[in-house]
Amino acid sequence: MIDSTVDREIIVTRVIDAPRELVFAAFTEREHVENWWAPKGATTHEWDRKPGGLWRYSMPGPDGNQFSFKVKFIELNKPTRFVYDHGPDPEDGSEPVRTNVSFDEEDGKTKVTLQLVFATAVARETAAQYGAVGGAKQALKGLATYVTSLNNHT
Repeated sequence: MIDSTVDREIIVTRVIDAPRELVFAAFTEREHVENWWAPKGATTHEWDRKPGGLWRYSMPGPDGNQFSFKVKFIELNKPTRFVYDHGPDPEDGSEPVRTNVSFDEEDGKTKVTLQLVFATAVARETAAQYGAVGGAKQALKGLATYVTSLNNHT
């Protein structure tokens, strides 16, 4: 039997007007990620991009409190695929979200696909209710804006 993730996943795509290598770098290299991933005021506490390595960061919430997150790097296959687990840091009991990112060339542009896979269908539904789809779309919009600004300066 094939383990289907359809009831546990959210998929969001965006075509970015930039070469795949540049988009991949912007999504996976610290000097780029810190410019579009988190809001102003975010702080990186640890960054080790190799598989099994961690990115720990914190960012201010609307009330001024700091929220801490952890990204565990799973797979880096330049320039086509990036896999990581994302969740709260320290652990709050919730399972991290496995994110599979693919980078596909399309006529000189890059189609970025985020596949967020939650531990359970209930966790997926809860995340969707709290804006996970909008958040993923906003993240890709931020990536696109950032990469376009880089591409226009080359």
